[in-house]
Amino acid sequence: MNLLNKRSGKMIGYILLALFSLSCAKLPVYQSQDLSGKPSPEFSAIPTTHFDKKNSIRYGVAVNDTNFFFTATLSDRNTYQRIMRSGLNLYFDPQGKKGKKYALKIERSTDQLNRQSFQGIQTPDLAMQGNVAAAINNVLKKVTWNANGEAFTFYRSPHLYSIEVNFTTNDYNELVLELQMPLKEIPVADDQTFSTGLETGNSPSSPMRGSSSMSGLSSSGRGKGSGGRMGGMSGGGGGRGGQMKGMSQRPGGTASSTAISSWFKVAL
Repeated sequence: MNLLNKRSGKMIGYILLALFSLSCAKLPVYQSQDLSGKPSPEFSAIPTTHFDKKNSIRYGVAVNDTNFFFTATLSDRNTYQRIMRSGLNLYFDPQGKKGKKYALKIERSTDQLNRQSFQGIQTPDLAMQGNVAAAINNVLKKVTWNANGEAFTFYRSPHLYSIEVNFTTNDYNELVLELQMPLKEIPVADDQTFSTGLETGNSPSSPMRGSSSMSGLSSSGRGKGSGGRMGGMSGGGGGRGGQMKGMSQRPGGTASSTAISSWFKVAL
């Protein structure tokens, strides 16, 4: 009996040591492109040279005097329906870890979820017609910036707010996330670094029944932002994409949807 207890104790110790080692694993460091003294760039001009193989995401990060530019190309099409249902969260941690006190949430609004559940009608799905970027732009209208407990919520509109978010597709029909954010909003360590995490949100309880317009909702917030030109930030948000080959045809998409959890450090 004592021998079994000793073996169990050793096994628990090995498990705890493995978990500790994983938690202490260093995040990859991505150097941002310095655009000081230059206007806001076209997102297609920002090199996506940083690659997360596990999540099949290519990243590009850049900064000028006032803004942080972030672009993520998501190559795994199995994640697209999960993003449409659950949204995307982008986290910033000045400690260089996986803290979530500073979170930018791109999601569907409660009003939209309620209307979809109430109508109970299957409407034409833009994603199944081939334009997943247009579908996501049409569905994920709500953005909440939670800066260490202070939340600011608005409904996406190009050039209306200092934080701008857009989804588009590239020439390979891959989904691309584009973000412009004021540098003053981002918590940065003394060595001019911070960690960033891109994760899918929690799936809502009600299924998605197509894409509803959010044009009737009023926006609230702090007024216009820095006024830089956003490359590819068209009102339709459809981007340059054509037919999204390889998209799952399942109505709910639950079986083929894949979660995202990708973290790295940014050096300004």
